[in-house]
Amino acid sequence: MSKKAVLGAIAAAVVVAYGAGTWFAGHQIKSTYDRAFEEWPKQSAMVRVIERSYDRRFMGAVSTVTLEIGCAADSAATSPPAEPADPDDDEDPEDEDSAARAWLRQPVRFTIRDTIHHGPIAGGTLAAAVIDSELVLDPQAQANVQKIFGSTNPFTAHTRVGFDGGYASDITVAPAEWSEAGKSKLTWQGATAHVAMDGARSRMQYEVDLPGLVFDSAARGLHAKMGRLTLKADARRAEDWMLATGTSEGRLDRLELEARLDLDGETDKSVPKVVLENVDMKGEADTKDGLYGSSATVKGQGSLGAAKLDRFEFTSGARRIQVAGYRKLADAWLQSNAAAGCGKGGAKASKALMDRLAPDLKAMAKFSPEAGIDRMVVEMGGQRGELSYSAGFAGVTDEDLQLPGFALMTKRGVLKVDARLPVKWLEQLAEAGVGGGQTPPPEMVAGLIEQGEEKGFVKRDGDAVTGQVVYSEGALKVNGQPVLRPGN
Repeated sequence: MSKKAVLGAIAAAVVVAYGAGTWFAGHQIKSTYDRAFEEWPKQSAMVRVIERSYDRRFMGAVSTVTLEIGCAADSAATSPPAEPADPDDDEDPEDEDSAARAWLRQPVRFTIRDTIHHGPIAGGTLAAAVIDSELVLDPQAQANVQKIFGSTNPFTAHTRVGFDGGYASDITVAPAEWSEAGKSKLTWQGATAHVAMDGARSRMQYEVDLPGLVFDSAARGLHAKMGRLTLKADARRAEDWMLATGTSEGRLDRLELEARLDLDGETDKSVPKVVLENVDMKGEADTKDGLYGSSATVKGQGSLGAAKLDRFEFTSGARRIQVAGYRKLADAWLQSNAAAGCGKGGAKASKALMDRLAPDLKAMAKFSPEAGIDRMVVEMGGQRGELSYSAGFAGVTDEDLQLPGFALMTKRGVLKVDARLPVKWLEQLAEAGVGGGQTPPPEMVAGLIEQGEEKGFVKRDGDAVTGQVVYSEGALKVNGQPVLRPGN
């Protein structure tokens, strides 16, 4: 065979191989889209695929999907039948069907168009596909969006899809400005995010950057300003993404809040300005033996009015949450229109759902679940205040599970509260409330503390007062002393 013939055969083989790779990549991407849009509506009753098209070509494709988020227009038809009016029911039917509530229940529709470039070489890189995504707006919506975002598309994303099905997306939300003449103004500096998912859909990593925003409302006397907020996480799927395990962290440079209170029609009472600075956030979660546990810590510094917050730290946690039971409950809740407040029935429909889920909720109590604030510390003016509390169940038996929910909670529920508060803070609080009738005069604080000590409600510990409340095995104790039930 001649050299030219050999080269021609090689070239033809390359073309055929590339063509086969492109065909396979296109087939793989379309299958991924089909699977995703079949699964999304199954996750929540609040998400629906209204219209979808997929125009596949050899070198690429265009996917267009219109999603609807919120209460479905026909959710009333899927709600439980209306019950007869209860004359003792305090719910105001006129309020339930008010125009405001009707507006909140209106679903939101938007269309996303994906321009897909098939691999194996796409967008100048080795990949199964490269996808550019953008919002598609009708003329009226486009005109409204331009008032806020200008000529920039409010949302864009660039995604690289690997041959294993994994992907990495870079997402951008454009800066925006909105104002209502003489009333309110919002300045949003946009946001960027990088999200990566592995091919098995079992691990997700993301990084989010929000440069900041400012919101002012002259009518409400409200000023809110947020500096840069950064977040990142390395999460792994544990049965369900709602119970993802892994680690997360974030940092908020600064947050300012100012407002006026409206008490009894008086709007000249200002709330002390709140400033939080150098706020660090960390979280972690894990599962062991089918039980889920998580913890989150937030700490930083700032000020409250003229008082400087030298340090604050807040740690919350949850322990021994049965994964299988939680997943079953979460699936039922997300698929319910009643859970989202859609359709007719309102609170009654939600109660009916809770009654249906009650057996599964009680079954989870057997694993001694617990959640609460493990530690909250505030240091201000050389003084330190602390608070912690937890609520859960302990010692639940199979026999206990036959009890009604309230009886089970009364018998096996556990509540613990510990607090330590500087006396100086109580005096300052009393002084700040003088004239408003909200607190006793400062000179009465010492006497009230003494009365509390005599009755066993609080204890004096140097320059602070402490208190502990424990409810367990159907008995209540305050500072270690049992509290008799009324009538005993």
